[in-house]
Amino acid sequence: MGKHSAHRSSASSRRRRVADRPAQIDRLQPASRSSETPGEQKRRHRELTPTQRGQRTRKRKKTLMGCLLVVVVFAVLGAVGSYVFLSDVARRIQPTDEMDPAISAALESEESVVRGDPFYMVILGVDNREGETVARSDTLIVVRVDPPAQSATLVSIPRDTRVQIPGHGKQKINAAMALGGPALVIETVEEFTGLPITHYAEIDFNGFKEIVDALDGVTVNVPEKIQDPKAGNYDPEAYTIYPGEQRLTGAQALTFVRSREFPDGDLTRIKNQQIFIKALLKQSLQFSNTLRLPALVNAVADNITTDMSLTELLSLANDMKAMDDESLMTASMPGEPQYIGGVAYVIVDEDAFATLIDRVSQGLSPEPDPDEESVSLVPSEVSVTVRNGAGIEGVASDAASRLTAAGYGVGEVGNANQFVYDETLIVYTEDAVQASAVKDSLGFGRVVASRGMYAFDTDILVVVGKDWESLTGAR
Repeated sequence: MGKHSAHRSSASSRRRRVADRPAQIDRLQPASRSSETPGEQKRRHRELTPTQRGQRTRKRKKTLMGCLLVVVVFAVLGAVGSYVFLSDVARRIQPTDEMDPAISAALESEESVVRGDPFYMVILGVDNREGETVARSDTLIVVRVDPPAQSATLVSIPRDTRVQIPGHGKQKINAAMALGGPALVIETVEEFTGLPITHYAEIDFNGFKEIVDALDGVTVNVPEKIQDPKAGNYDPEAYTIYPGEQRLTGAQALTFVRSREFPDGDLTRIKNQQIFIKALLKQSLQFSNTLRLPALVNAVADNITTDMSLTELLSLANDMKAMDDESLMTASMPGEPQYIGGVAYVIVDEDAFATLIDRVSQGLSPEPDPDEESVSLVPSEVSVTVRNGAGIEGVASDAASRLTAAGYGVGEVGNANQFVYDETLIVYTEDAVQASAVKDSLGFGRVVASRGMYAFDTDILVVVGKDWESLTGAR
């Protein structure tokens, strides 16, 4: 409870810092273009004086795969022996003189994570397509890195997901980047998922092309035909990709992970990105071409920025050295497309997402194993607190009586701090299965993860809402 209270206090102070930023952004308009490659832009930027550098706005491009940075570190950086070369790489991947202090403020303190324990990072980036000057955060992935289990779990969040952006109200999550940069993205993700984010990384989307070409392409089994000249920056080589297993060049890979030309748009694109991530990890772990190694490391260094130092990355690579491609798990935020006020959003399925986050935070597979034996839940072993959140006399006692009759161990029965709950909530801290069982016993209610927002000492908290009378017929 203390950790989450501190986090909410920190989040509140960050919201005050971003309160003066521009309001709603639903669409970003195209403008001019640059003839420089992403790598050239970044190299030129490093040559500026600190004063000149401070007068410019860095234009990040896009991340497309959750743990690309860590994947390449796992696979290749440990093989580089030159201290001078590594020092140069360190300077490029973590330009400390350019790091926005707001990013450091948005990240959870590393002191909260014991060395070797699981931690969470946000992988993000922005997509500067030709003819556009306003950067877009089109792909956002939360990664749970688990050194003890030698595994990583990626949870993709669609760019059109409707969320509460601190200081800016309900908007698409990709607007956070334009409204407040990476710091606001990190804060938004923390509040949306309830997960403590300790690290972040960005990858230049067009620079991703250089990384794939440095690997001499990546072999992928393409599920369906893609025809999208725009996704591949109008490179004729990448206009069309046909189904089947093939080795994709950098330009073709860009089309594969970038295209939204599908009936469900971003949702199929996320699936393609996850397919590519796994293929990339498998190939990177098998990478043995020492002649290509400097080009690969240079491509990574020129196109990825992170708060992690090279020392931390190499240490992490050592901790995760036994990881294989089967240890990379992927999932997507459950949700459905919906138009609100004429704007297309993806609306999260809150119950399913809470269950997904709960499984990920416990180090479990994002999807339950269908072959797992179902465990019989014993109600008497589940303790429940019941609170009246409706302000209607007798509803908490009624709910407690029903649960006691069903065999649950009902403890405290009283009032919530405020009578503002329109619907009945079944809140859990660790076990969503128990919460679902309590919901079944009551006959209704919405299961939600506590995420530190509710204080109770039992397994489950039931907050009775104003829907109780109409749904139960209670008087």
